[in-house]
Amino acid sequence: MQDEYREYIERMSEIRRLSTPSLNEIEDADKYRERLRDNFVRIGELADLNRKFLDAIFYPIIKSEEVLEKNSVGDMEEFGEELVSAETGESLDLPIMSLLSERLFQDAERKGDMSALIRQADSQLSTCYELMNMTKRIKAYPEISGHYRKKGFEIGDFFLKFLSKETFLEQDMESRMIILTNARFTVAFYEGIYGDSESNAKQLDLLDRLLNITEDPFYREAVPEFDWIYARFRTLNYYAMTAESLNSCGFSEPELERIYLRSKELCEFWDANKEKLEEMLAGMDDRRFIEFIYLRNAFLAGHLSEKEFTEKLIDIYRQRDVRDYEAASIYLNLSIPGEYICLLQGRFLTMEEKLTLKSIYENMISYAFHMPNGETMTVMLEYFAGIIENFIEVPGGVTFESMVLQCIVAFHPPTYVHSVMVGQITECLCGHLIRLYPEKLIGILGCSSVEEVEERRDEVLSFAYHAALCHDFGKITIIDTVFVYGRRLLDMEFDLIKTHPRTGYDMMKKYASTRNYGEVAVCHHKWYDNSRGYPEDFDSRKYAVKPIIDIVLCADCLDAATDTVGRSYNKGKKLSGFIEELREGAGDHYAPWLPELLSDPLAAADVEYLLQKGRQQNYRNVYYLLRNMQEREV
Repeated sequence: MQDEYREYIERMSEIRRLSTPSLNEIEDADKYRERLRDNFVRIGELADLNRKFLDAIFYPIIKSEEVLEKNSVGDMEEFGEELVSAETGESLDLPIMSLLSERLFQDAERKGDMSALIRQADSQLSTCYELMNMTKRIKAYPEISGHYRKKGFEIGDFFLKFLSKETFLEQDMESRMIILTNARFTVAFYEGIYGDSESNAKQLDLLDRLLNITEDPFYREAVPEFDWIYARFRTLNYYAMTAESLNSCGFSEPELERIYLRSKELCEFWDANKEKLEEMLAGMDDRRFIEFIYLRNAFLAGHLSEKEFTEKLIDIYRQRDVRDYEAASIYLNLSIPGEYICLLQGRFLTMEEKLTLKSIYENMISYAFHMPNGETMTVMLEYFAGIIENFIEVPGGVTFESMVLQCIVAFHPPTYVHSVMVGQITECLCGHLIRLYPEKLIGILGCSSVEEVEERRDEVLSFAYHAALCHDFGKITIIDTVFVYGRRLLDMEFDLIKTHPRTGYDMMKKYASTRNYGEVAVCHHKWYDNSRGYPEDFDSRKYAVKPIIDIVLCADCLDAATDTVGRSYNKGKKLSGFIEELREGAGDHYAPWLPELLSDPLAAADVEYLLQKGRQQNYRNVYYLLRNMQEREV
């Protein structure tokens, strides 16, 4: 079985490389498109092999209730380690790892093997945290991350019960070290809990307990080889980060003072153990990172004015390394801007603040474009999701529409090309609808007659284009799930995909540049007759923009069905084949007038041009955009 597991890892690693080709290897724009097309053909071949492995070998083992043999457990544990700690430093396949760790945990339970149970709980806890962290970006559906948070606390309680001195000594040495590590890691599941005073108190009390353990002779003697310096540093670090951005967790004044004092202690501890910690952390944290957390807590506890905090914040930001993608540098490049944006929320902005904000947005986008082959995407998405959630739109600066579009092209160029294609197809079809059946668009933008629709043609087309261009904005929070090319999506992943229309709607309704397009975004996966599609609690038939929604639904499906470059799961339909699909679904899935519209010779010729020459040009444009951004001085 070892060989099959290893081959899956190798295929997933290759898929990751193929899906984000380095521009250094590509000479020009046409070769970029050809490389992507060839890469996705290869990805499709690899995905077929992965599906066979999963269906024939992996899923039967996961679903089986038989007790696993020792060799099988060892192979699966090694497979799990490779899934999480592969060459890129990020998870190769977190959902598969989740299934694996659950199966091994259940097996250890059946065997009554406490040592194995502790090992598997260790794996489960880290997997739960990564899944919670990934899904908490989806603000419209907090119950998804809540599921993993709850499970994480349950596993955390499993570890915490072993901290009693009697129970602790009953475990072997390896288990004791795992217990100490994960008792601390349990605290991470409090991240993102806002306004819960009981949770805040429990979190600080647990951290104080863990800090006491790091100095308790009993535990130090029981586990002499445990790295107690790192344990104390990391616990103090967790303590310092509890308030999160501008005390979004809602700690009381006495609690903020408590957090501030621990932050001060963290700085002193770092300085006293600087060489050892720098060697041990190897880019995960540095003194600037520690200083930033300390300053934030000093401000929250009233020891710094807002002006002093802002000045010091910007000063640390200027010290960032714009070419470094280690954890600490990512934090400084992206988290400090997030903090600055939160400071500016809901108030009148001076010209200095507006210009600073514009510069910060441009710096962040540049940083994303220089990301080496998507290797740190998941980590960076966590920060970008926060920036997008708290985005401040400044007239004459960076609009929300342009910010999200640039994020999409930096993180996943095929999704950007898809967005542009849907925009162009929508504008094209809308133009031909005005030519042939302008009465269908009465009500759009308040147009009350055919004459008004025709008079305001350019305005209607501009609205249709931008609404379609923004239709997938909600995917920015789940872009690392969108490009799971190596296998079929699991149910939980498809559930994540289905969140993107509502997520996009919630984001877009907050900003002037996108507010008018929200209803199109939220309904673009709803069938014409509302009988199917998602989200279930939205009915596209009640909106005045219904005809545009119907066209975007069509354009979205048309581009997906005919694309042969950025997708691994199909070979691309002809336009004639898609029109036949339209006819079959007319009246329920699609608007009944769409087949006739696309069958019009002029409309069909324009759409055919977009699917061929237009798509080629869009991939060329992406290449030039990526190349220009990566060559630009930071």
